[in-house]
Amino acid sequence: MDFARPDAATSPTLVARRTSKSQLSPPLRQDPGETDVPSEPPSPSSPKDISPSSELLSPSRVLAHYTGLVLASMIGCLIRLGLDGLADYNGAIIFPLAWSQGVGCAIMGLAVGKKNEIILIYPPLYTFITTGVAGSVTTFSSWMLEGYLSFSNFYGYNRGGLHDTVDGVGYSFATWLIALGALHVGDHFATILPPLHSISASAKRSNLIKRSQDVSSSETKHMSEPIRRKDRVTQPTPILDYLVILSSALSYLVALLLYFFGPTVWRHRATFPILFAPPGAILRFALAKLNPLKPFINKFPLGTFLANIIATLVISGVFAAQRLPSAGGSGTRCNALYAIQQGFCGCLSTVSTFVVESRSIKQRRWKWIYVGISVVLGQVCVLAIVGGVGWSQGYVEVCGE
Repeated sequence: MDFARPDAATSPTLVARRTSKSQLSPPLRQDPGETDVPSEPPSPSSPKDISPSSELLSPSRVLAHYTGLVLASMIGCLIRLGLDGLADYNGAIIFPLAWSQGVGCAIMGLAVGKKNEIILIYPPLYTFITTGVAGSVTTFSSWMLEGYLSFSNFYGYNRGGLHDTVDGVGYSFATWLIALGALHVGDHFATILPPLHSISASAKRSNLIKRSQDVSSSETKHMSEPIRRKDRVTQPTPILDYLVILSSALSYLVALLLYFFGPTVWRHRATFPILFAPPGAILRFALAKLNPLKPFINKFPLGTFLANIIATLVISGVFAAQRLPSAGGSGTRCNALYAIQQGFCGCLSTVSTFVVESRSIKQRRWKWIYVGISVVLGQVCVLAIVGGVGWSQGYVEVCGE
């Protein structure tokens, strides 16, 4: 297109060329509800991810991303603890943790499907839902721990070694398939739910007709659309950012007050764990900055891998410490060990992000390398710590409140 000549857009030769070209080229796919409307002219493909670069964010926006995880991780931790308690009953067919893994992955799938819409509303909201809530409902470290307990027949059920192997393999495969299936369910609901923000069909129809009348103007407008969307995402919102920061501080203060002045029966099961949840989620979010490193990008998400393995090491040590004879001497110590297990480790590790990343890796070889190394190394870590301490010192009953 010749932009130097002012009459280029109205040149008869150029108009004829465009007319013949539009007749030969197939129509572009229209959005649902836009049938019988002139399609948009060919344009450069817009990026699927409109997430802004961290260099473009204001300090208050970056702080809002991190501090928003305080409330989100506490909500996610409470959801996981509630689901575990609800699903823990005599005669249960499904192990309790399966509910947490499934619900968290479904939330993640829904949020990923609505990613650009959520980011256009307020970018830290996407971090709040995915990294905060979904990532804290699911837990990789507990998966590794309970998988080892099944393989080793830790609780001494009357069965043989072959059945121990079947139980451990079944537990791991069930967790993986439930998580993967729930992710697809959430993604499916994202496609059938109405958009979070959209203009009406009539306005969209008239807008498309108007753009089709002037091809040159339409092309220029469409080329600048990703830039305008980026501007909306990176536009400073200091008041909203500071509201998020303030609400996170107040939510943690409320949790502290509940621990000291609330019912004592809440401390062991709920209040103490949610106090340890934010550090785990924030550390996981910080480690995620390692994922785009060049040797590992699109092959091996190093940050998530480190978060899951570190959490597995910590939860193994805590599980062993809870069952040593010295653990029952202090109720506060026992509560702290349980809080680290459910709060810090549960929110530092994640299955939802792990499944999303394994699905997004394009090369099959690297996909299975990532999944295989994560699961096998996780089992080895639990075996070395829980098995080593048990064989060398032995265990007693787990400490109570």
